[in-house]
Amino acid sequence: MSGNAVKDALARDEAVIGTMLGEMLSPGTCRIVREAGYDFVIFDTEHHWPGLETVAWLIRAAREIGLTIIIRAPGFRGQWPARYLDLGADGLIYPHVETAEQARQIVSQVKFPPDGKRGLGTNIAHDDYAAEPAGEFTRRKNAETFVAVQIETALGLENRQSILAVEGIDAVFIGPNDLSLSMGLPGQLDSPQVVQAIEDIFASAQAAGVAPGMHAFSVEMAQQYLDAGCRFLCFASEVSLFVRASREALGELRQHPSVGGVW
Repeated sequence: MSGNAVKDALARDEAVIGTMLGEMLSPGTCRIVREAGYDFVIFDTEHHWPGLETVAWLIRAAREIGLTIIIRAPGFRGQWPARYLDLGADGLIYPHVETAEQARQIVSQVKFPPDGKRGLGTNIAHDDYAAEPAGEFTRRKNAETFVAVQIETALGLENRQSILAVEGIDAVFIGPNDLSLSMGLPGQLDSPQVVQAIEDIFASAQAAGVAPGMHAFSVEMAQQYLDAGCRFLCFASEVSLFVRASREALGELRQHPSVGGVW
C-alpha cells in the first residue's frame, strides 16, 4: 500500500476514472467533482490559465475532502512540478515526454533522496503545516507521489519502451490529439495508424508494469479503451461535459412552442 488511493487501485489492476478541470476553477468545483463520483481530478496548467495561487486554493479544497489531485504541469523543466507537490498535489502528469533521459529527470525532480533530488520544505501545505520526522516523511512521500508521463509524439512512440522502463513512472497518459497530430493525422483518432500506436503504447506499458492511461471524450471511447487495458482514465473535462449536457437538454427544451431564442 502506497497511501495514494489511485496508485493502490492501479497496483491491483483496477481502473480509476477522473476528469479534467481547466476553466471552471472555483474551489467548490472540487466538491462537485467528488459528488459526481470521480476517483481523481486533473488540474490542467498546460493548456489552461490557472496560476500558482489558483492551484493552491484548488489543492487545499480537494485535500479537505480527500479528493486525489493530479496536476498536468506546463513542462518537465524548472521548479513548477516540485512546487505543485509542495502545495499538496498527489501527483503530476508531464506532457510531451520523448526520451528515457527526460523520464529520469522527471523522477529525480519529484522524489526526495535517495530516489531523487527534490528539496524538502516543512511546515507547508504538503505536510499540512505540521512537520514530521524528515526520514519518515520523505520515504512516505516518495511512495505516495504519482508520476505519469504523456507519450503524445512520434518520437515518444518510438522511444516508449525505454521511457516506460524508467523506475518511478507509475502511468503513461496518451494525448490522442497531439499523438495523431504528430503522426500527420490530426484529429483522426480512428485512423488505423493511430489506433495501432495507442495499442502499442498500452502493450509496452503493461509489459513494463506501468498503468496505461488515456483521455477519452465519450462513454463509447472510454469503454473501448478500458476493454483495451486502460486503467488510468480521464473522462472528458468540465467544459466538454457542460457543453454536451446543455446542448442535449436545450435541444429538447427548444422544441417547446413557447421557446424562442436570441442566437
